[in-house]
Amino acid sequence: MPTLESIWNTDRIIEHISEQRVTSIKSLLKPDALATYLEDKFEVFAISAVRTEFLKRDLTSLAESPLDLVHYATTIKQAKELALEPEANMTQEFIDAEVRLVIQKYLA
Repeated sequence: MPTLESIWNTDRIIEHISEQRVTSIKSLLKPDALATYLEDKFEVFAISAVRTEFLKRDLTSLAESPLDLVHYATTIKQAKELALEPEANMTQEFIDAEVRLVIQKYLA
């Protein structure tokens, strides 16, 4: 029977965070989700269709890119020390930071 430590080893933690990240980013690509996100987080009520398509392309690339282990080091370390699933709220903060960097290119 696997121990808790073996269930939440570093590789499994990274895989879990990566899955959360992909799910979160891809949810923004659904119809109207990106517009709602921009309104809620950035108070942007409209961007051009061209910018929206480029933004969606960059978000898709972000979702497909490997996890930045340095960026997520705090979450990985905390989950490993506690031998627990990474906290969704904390992970989401890091995901939002990555998404924010991509979005800000199109709001300047």
